Amino acid sequence: MECRSIITPRDLESMLCDETAEPQPLPLSLLKEITNDFSPELNIGSGGYAEVYKGILENRTVAVKRMSNTYKYEKEYLREVECLMMVKHKNIVRFLGYCADTQGSMLKYEGKLVMADVRQRLLCFEFLPKGSLRGYITDTSCGLHWTYRYQIIIGICQGLHCLHQNNIVHLDLKPENILLDDNLVPKITDFGLSRCFRPMQSQTFTVHIRGTPGYVAPECCNGEITHRLDIYSLGIIIAEVLTGERLDLNDNVNKVVESWSAILEKPQRDVQLEQVRVCAEIAMKCMEFNPARRPDTQHIISVLDGRETINGYIENSMITSQQFNPEILNETMGALWLRYQQLNPDLQRSFKYCSIFPKRSKLRRDVLVRLWVAQGFIKTSCATEDMEDIAESYFQELVSCSFLQQGGEWPDWFTIPDLLHDLLDKISGTECFRIENARSQRGEGWKGDVPQDVCHLLVENYDGELITEKILGLENLQTLIIYVVEKGTTVEENVIDNICKRLQKLQVLAVAFSREHLEITKPKKFSIPESIGQLKDLCYLSFRTFECTVILPSTLTKKLHHIQLLDFGRHGHGQIWEFTLDNLINLRYIICENLECPSIGRLISLQALPSSRFTVRNEQGYEIKQLRDLNKLRGSLTINGLENVKSKEEAVEANLGAKDRLKELKLEWGDDGTRCSSEVEAEVLEGLCPPVGIEELIIAEYESLRYPDWMVDKQKGGPKNLKKLVLGGWSQPGPGPELVTFIHLRVLWLGRCNWDALPGNMEHLTSLKELQIEGCLNIRSLPTLPRSLEKFCVAYCSGEFTKSCQTVRHPNWQKIKHIPDQRFEDPASSEENSS
Repeated sequence: MECRSIITPRDLESMLCDETAEPQPLPLSLLKEITNDFSPELNIGSGGYAEVYKGILENRTVAVKRMSNTYKYEKEYLREVECLMMVKHKNIVRFLGYCADTQGSMLKYEGKLVMADVRQRLLCFEFLPKGSLRGYITDTSCGLHWTYRYQIIIGICQGLHCLHQNNIVHLDLKPENILLDDNLVPKITDFGLSRCFRPMQSQTFTVHIRGTPGYVAPECCNGEITHRLDIYSLGIIIAEVLTGERLDLNDNVNKVVESWSAILEKPQRDVQLEQVRVCAEIAMKCMEFNPARRPDTQHIISVLDGRETINGYIENSMITSQQFNPEILNETMGALWLRYQQLNPDLQRSFKYCSIFPKRSKLRRDVLVRLWVAQGFIKTSCATEDMEDIAESYFQELVSCSFLQQGGEWPDWFTIPDLLHDLLDKISGTECFRIENARSQRGEGWKGDVPQDVCHLLVENYDGELITEKILGLENLQTLIIYVVEKGTTVEENVIDNICKRLQKLQVLAVAFSREHLEITKPKKFSIPESIGQLKDLCYLSFRTFECTVILPSTLTKKLHHIQLLDFGRHGHGQIWEFTLDNLINLRYIICENLECPSIGRLISLQALPSSRFTVRNEQGYEIKQLRDLNKLRGSLTINGLENVKSKEEAVEANLGAKDRLKELKLEWGDDGTRCSSEVEAEVLEGLCPPVGIEELIIAEYESLRYPDWMVDKQKGGPKNLKKLVLGGWSQPGPGPELVTFIHLRVLWLGRCNWDALPGNMEHLTSLKELQIEGCLNIRSLPTLPRSLEKFCVAYCSGEFTKSCQTVRHPNWQKIKHIPDQRFEDPASSEENSS
């Protein structure tokens, strides 16, 4: 029905002038009046599913978006309204109101007049006269001055950050969907493809992701929707604003800077060229093929803000001497210095270590924490296994010392603000040192002096001559990080060999190869020399090689008994040859994909398995009993291949109940033709009783008719504090299990289960907030649901069931009518129902 409130064009103009006004339902008659009944003369654009018209008010103009096929694009309309109602930001188009009108009209059909419902779906926005960003994208030789381009980049980033802070993924970010006002302030628009997550959700899945070719991320074919899809699109847009072209900026950052160098004029040229460089580097990071390596919007904005403030700070800073003198600090840095003095000595040492990383480096929490632990910065009487927990609390303290707003969570990635970085530089003196050896920029290696008493050193690019002449003589060196090996650079084995022979006090040795280097290396192999065994104190060994085979000598595991971490990167094609783990009893982490690792059960200090996964096989060294003594595992663990476990006795040997640091556990059966009977399968699941403190449990492809006692009887143990339960691919018929044990459950996801009824005791799950049912084709009715539910989602279930939940006064509708957030995805096809 049409909105009955009387809103006139003057009222709409008043709303437009009032920045605090909230979007309102608007009558169709008003929108017809201001667009002259959607006159073609006022049409200013069209898209995939809408026409846009000018709306003429007395003194102002608005934009009216009219859906062209309201039945086909109803979902897009609802998504757009949902997103627009949630956000208000200077870099997001101002939303004034909506109209959802349905009227009965007489229409001709096959020569006869029939009564039909005609839908009208419209949106009303502020009018932006400069059009879209597409019209302003040119190369550096013409078009907008750099100052405007830079402000446009910052504005887009800030608008996108607002969306992501509100759990919205845009999914169609491109220049056409960024409008400019009279002052060239960018505003993001067109949310028809956008998705809105629940507050704690970080991803969702769809059949396929629509988007604009050239701007959609390469992983979109997986159907996984995350904020990183927008980050990829942002990188493409920044590259276009910088260069006028849609291109990959790898190896082109310097060329982009050079192209602007010839145009920019003094006195601001140096500052602006640095801005160009930072934007180009951001674009390059955003377009990383691996989505996990893309920065988030908070980091991007921090880098941009840092670049603007650090130039002024350097020019005005009173710190000119290499010698640190607290008395000449400015007021802000002085406050930081006082805060630093109040920290305990262990934490001070950990902080100082951060100064070896270049400014604006993005530090990953787990990597930094493990480096601190490997260096022995934590000098306490606590047991060894508690060191990492203490280091993580240090990381939290580092963040809190850095003027960052924390809320309830603290980040996994962190960039030290420039002001704090400058202070750490002064405090650390020569103990921590970095060589910014930017050979690709200046055409020559680093020529400065290296302090002889340096303990922790980072070399920004590999340089064999520099290492041989200046670094091998550093007798106190404990950390050597070489980042990165550039394209066309050959790493001499004798240089690595000399490092191992000469730097006997090394505790951390890390070398990161660039992807380009390995692409030109034939064969794609890298051999670590036998002399690695001479580094008796080595705790942290990292050779991040991407798609390269690392050949390790046998001396590694025979002599390096202090090794805590081996890191060979998270690529999918590398292999490790000549590699056994038997004697590395202090090893905590192995970072490497596709690592064949038999007899892992002796590594009793492991805190995470490679890829957090253990696969049970019918081979010696891969039995489930290998997990028995790995009771320091933390975080998440996936156990698959459970079809190869033949009895409850075997399952019990995994000793899962003793792994009290695990928070997430996934138990997964496969189907390779070796599955046991359903009765044996039930016994196996009974023996895999999770630890009491587990918070998330996933059980996939279970085929037995019986449920374990720890799930249905709260007297039998099991995870008492479970917050999230996912049951997927359970093929047995009958009702779902009674979830008596999980009284604190907050999220329940059921996917592709063959049950004909949901668990009958659900009304007693009084902490349950979210229930999702996907692909459960046999479900026809709902049990009584708890009043605590806030979200209910049905997807790809039978059409009959889906429809009943939406039919007023149907018993299923009655049971969910109290739930505020209800979502219904497409019902399964008739072919799926019949199957």
